[in-house]
Amino acid sequence: MQTAATGVGTARRSLAGVTFGDDKAIFGYGYAGSYSSLTNLVSNSGVVATDTSGVGSTRESLAATTYGSSGQALFGYGDTGSASSLTNLISNTGVVSADVTGVGTARGELAAAAYGGDKGIFGYGVGNKSMTNLVSNTGVVATDVSGVGTGRKLLAACAYGGDKAIFGYGNNAGGGSGSDLSLTNLVNNNGVVAADVTGVGTARRVLAAVGFSFSA
Repeated sequence: MQTAATGVGTARRSLAGVTFGDDKAIFGYGYAGSYSSLTNLVSNSGVVATDTSGVGSTRESLAATTYGSSGQALFGYGDTGSASSLTNLISNTGVVSADVTGVGTARGELAAAAYGGDKGIFGYGVGNKSMTNLVSNTGVVATDVSGVGTGRKLLAACAYGGDKAIFGYGNNAGGGSGSDLSLTNLVNNNGVVAADVTGVGTARRVLAAVGFSFSA
């Protein structure tokens, strides 16, 4: 791992990031003293660009996933001051679209990942939610799928194996502090979420996950 690079753009927390265009990435939204809709593009050499004026509703605690076969992505859900189910599509050149009316249960502190080669899934979230919402290869978000596994928030998700995904870790707070978790839930290439797998490693929340070692 290389040493830290000097930051570019507005410092903020509780944002989301996702790849687009097959070899680039984008950070978006978050909280910087107030809710934000700013984005920062990342080049295919890892250079982070300065702020791009935000598009869509300002919010934090959202998630993002890729979809389609041409390098598209979308931001979804989050907290605008109240729970949201809005989405914003991202083109394969990193252009963020205006709000798309939300589908499914509004929530923040969820996770999302790609699966099936060209689709995505949002899952879990604040309020001990365990439902998921599938994303088609045209970026259409489906209604809630009944949850599988332990409801939780502040978890992470990523793709693996080329066409599958995994949700992991998080916190099961309902009204109190709850318990940090280390369990995982696998997602097959049809978007079906499996039952809890006993956790490995340290239980924790507010983490991040990403796939690696993809072949060209």
